[in-house]
Amino acid sequence: MTTRIGDLGHSNLLIGYLERTQRRVRDAQLDIASGSRAQRWEEIADRAALLVATREQRQLTDRFAAENEKVRGRLLATDAALAGIGELAERFRTLLVARLGEPGQSTMPLDTEAEQIARELAGLLNRQLDGRYLFAGSRIETAPVELPDPLPTTVDPNLYYRGDALVPTVRADRETQITYGTTAAAEPFAQLFAALGQARVAHLAGDRAGLEQALGLATRALEGVAEERGRLGVAAARLESIVDGQRGALVYLDEMIGSIADTDLAEAAARLARDQATLEASYLVVARLAALSLADYLR
Repeated sequence: MTTRIGDLGHSNLLIGYLERTQRRVRDAQLDIASGSRAQRWEEIADRAALLVATREQRQLTDRFAAENEKVRGRLLATDAALAGIGELAERFRTLLVARLGEPGQSTMPLDTEAEQIARELAGLLNRQLDGRYLFAGSRIETAPVELPDPLPTTVDPNLYYRGDALVPTVRADRETQITYGTTAAAEPFAQLFAALGQARVAHLAGDRAGLEQALGLATRALEGVAEERGRLGVAAARLESIVDGQRGALVYLDEMIGSIADTDLAEAAARLARDQATLEASYLVVARLAALSLADYLR
């Protein structure tokens, strides 16, 4: 049996055409099912570099935004602790003013109150979030405050502070680094601990001058805590502005990636219908050719 070269060539051409059409049908089905056409780079060759760069930028922006969100949580927790410290300082000042308005031998248990406020102050400065201490500098696994006994009477954070001097910072984006925390060694906290210690000693000794000195320290501490809150508020507002920009950038980058990589469902459906019709017609032709008899062929 012999096969003519023309018949063989025609057969190979037809088979190749069928295979290409079948592949286009499968690709269209995959496009519609996955919603993405970027698995076939040849179809987006002119924009492949842009797609890769855009995806890299999105990953980088997403990492910055995720870390900034964590820092925002720490800032909120730090501010809540500072608000509590401010309330303690105000409460202590009120007690001191009341004590100074009484005679030397007061029945007010100011010494006990001072010790209790000192413990509450230490608790706020030892506050944790997600397993890390907020006021310990870079020593995030070390409780920053260890209260001495008796309470300190001088403004010296070394008497109670166990953290370090590195104030937390965050790289908010490629070009911006923000200092967002404080440590328990900051002057307002040292002043408040010293005021509590001085008030305790002066109360027990009936020392009015010592009580007045403690009141002055407590007043400065209260003002200092307010300044710390203001400074951290500025950092929080700056970080919030950057996060808002990053959220918008993520939406824009997602839209750009989608415009390059995502399937145009209407176009894909039309392409699928067209190729399926072509494939069915091709199958019909092959079936008719296979059914030809020798007599049909010789006509």
